[in-house]
Amino acid sequence: ASVLSGISQGIFSAVFNLYILQIGIKADVLGGILSAGPLAQALGSIPAGFLAEIVGFRRAFLAIYGIAGLAKLVQVSSASVPVISVAAFVGGLVFAGDFVVRLPFLAANTEESQRTRVYALGSLLFGLSMSIGSLFAGYAPSLMRLVSSDLTTAYRYTLHFSGGLTLLAILPSLWIRDPSLPRRRRISLYPYLWGMDRFTLQQAITSLFVGLSVGSIVPFLNLYFVYHLGTSREFYGTIAALTILPSTIAILLGPAIADRLGAVRAVTLLRFFIIGATATMAWTTYPLLGTLAYWAHRALFTVTQPLAFAFAMDKAERKAKPAVAAWLNVTFWLGNALATPI
Repeated sequence: ASVLSGISQGIFSAVFNLYILQIGIKADVLGGILSAGPLAQALGSIPAGFLAEIVGFRRAFLAIYGIAGLAKLVQVSSASVPVISVAAFVGGLVFAGDFVVRLPFLAANTEESQRTRVYALGSLLFGLSMSIGSLFAGYAPSLMRLVSSDLTTAYRYTLHFSGGLTLLAILPSLWIRDPSLPRRRRISLYPYLWGMDRFTLQQAITSLFVGLSVGSIVPFLNLYFVYHLGTSREFYGTIAALTILPSTIAILLGPAIADRLGAVRAVTLLRFFIIGATATMAWTTYPLLGTLAYWAHRALFTVTQPLAFAFAMDKAERKAKPAVAAWLNVTFWLGNALATPI
């Protein structure tokens, strides 16, 4: 399911912005559209975690991939900004659960000693899938133009394929088996809201700043390369796919660095290097240097997130784990939603 969803996300992130500009929607309006999903993820994270505790992992994943796939199809089936924005919001609302449900799901099926590597492997698998999607998206519109000479139609067909892949993630989700739980469980909002402990608050604030950083850069990377550095769509799709190479190296080294320095020191040190990569992207006008900085940014982000998640899940109180996962997602996507329109 993660592979199918990752390929879909890779395609969508590489083509959607270009499609929106192609159909005549202005760039400042695009910023508003792109903020709808993150805002929805921020609002939907706590309800998603709360609902998953009630319905179980299997039903939660089925709903996530089913509604998210339909939302993607609606986004590219209309040229109306309100329709696109509402579909993006609905997709973000349900996709909030993908992160919030996944962390407790993996925690419930792994030993503590395995958790850092399992989260790292999950991040690597998703990154590899997104790379495949990005590579496909770079060349697919040109191939689609063999069917239709209209570039807008070619973009739309490519994005429809992306939505279909998300829907296909329903099939492997059907195989998930939930652990045996009492039929009537008392579910409480206490750990999510007024009962939030100090550790959860610290994690939430840190995640907010990570979200602000990511939201100001990542949604616009394809436009950055195509419109600012002057590269082709195929060039961007290729280098986006090749990010898997530095990301894989980073993922393989990440647990060893964490074991040696400790999770907090490792994540903090690596995030300082992200600052350098971001500054390089901001000032360069050379595609090659921009590519190297982009790869470094992606690799460092890819390695720090699973290390931070594993630390959060290890140190959180058992009853607070779903709340910590929810607030990590809430504040990360809130940061995205605030930064993207700017």
